[in-house]
Amino acid sequence: MQARDLNSIVLKNVNSKNYTKIKAVYALNSRARMKRILLVFISALMIQSACQEADSADLNMVFVEGGLFVMGTDSLTLDSLVDHYGFPKAYLASEFPPHEIALSSFFFGKTEVTNAEFRKFLLENPEWQKGRLPDSLHNGNYLRHWNNNVYPDGEDDLPVVNVTWHSAVAYCQCQNKRLPTEAEWEFVARNQGDMKKYPWGNAEPDSTKANFHGGIGRPLPVKSFPPNELGIFDLAGNVWEFTLDEWSQDYYKNSPPADPVNGHKNYSDDDLLRVKTRRVIRGGSWGGSPVNLRTRFRDSHPPNGAGDHVGFRCVKEVTS
Repeated sequence: MQARDLNSIVLKNVNSKNYTKIKAVYALNSRARMKRILLVFISALMIQSACQEADSADLNMVFVEGGLFVMGTDSLTLDSLVDHYGFPKAYLASEFPPHEIALSSFFFGKTEVTNAEFRKFLLENPEWQKGRLPDSLHNGNYLRHWNNNVYPDGEDDLPVVNVTWHSAVAYCQCQNKRLPTEAEWEFVARNQGDMKKYPWGNAEPDSTKANFHGGIGRPLPVKSFPPNELGIFDLAGNVWEFTLDEWSQDYYKNSPPADPVNGHKNYSDDDLLRVKTRRVIRGGSWGGSPVNLRTRFRDSHPPNGAGDHVGFRCVKEVTS
């Protein structure tokens, strides 16, 4: 049996007047359907755009495209650093061996977290306020320069110090962010992996480039010095910065090749409070020597070791 057009079968049963009415109704229905489809499509685009904006709307974050870079320092360079800075080689040996790392893209804080930003977190999360932490989670210096929940007048834009690693992790996670991994931190400090000694280049530090030993003798407000090529500030000097990673002198010998972290990227409340091991810090501070300001320099700090020379900043992962 020969197949026939369904439209022709239907049209045999209607006169021309009814056919005209049917066409008009069909056209109206078609336009209504197209309008609904268009509205759904526009709504979907708006939702997608809003999600993308939510990922990048934080004006204090810089998008950093991931890639490959060689992390660490070779043995011959270590020997030259010993001669240049007068430090024992053992103090620099944790930078060895150099190893290739692949990093995913991420958002990185333009500045260290400030007093004003941290105070807002405290007011919303009173369990982290001064006087409420268990003794096991701090060394007696937690926010020691604050009067209860108030930092000294005029210090809104100073990096928050006298904080612990635990409180830094809690702050970042509260913002749907986290602390940077050591690899992410070095990648950013080296302008996505270039070979320069300091964030600004190879010229030695001076008072126009960073706040370090022999300078003002205390932290300065964030953005007091020019940013690096990525638009990120204070990656050398001012205050050391906590990273996620557990400290290991020999970690580079066994580091995974992709998105490495010695530990976890996110913590439950219980797991966070169990952390007792030293954490990697980077960047040097207002009391640090030029060698500490190098982009590859590694040091460590106890997680409960609140001090006036250590702060932090946050990163945010890129969501698909």
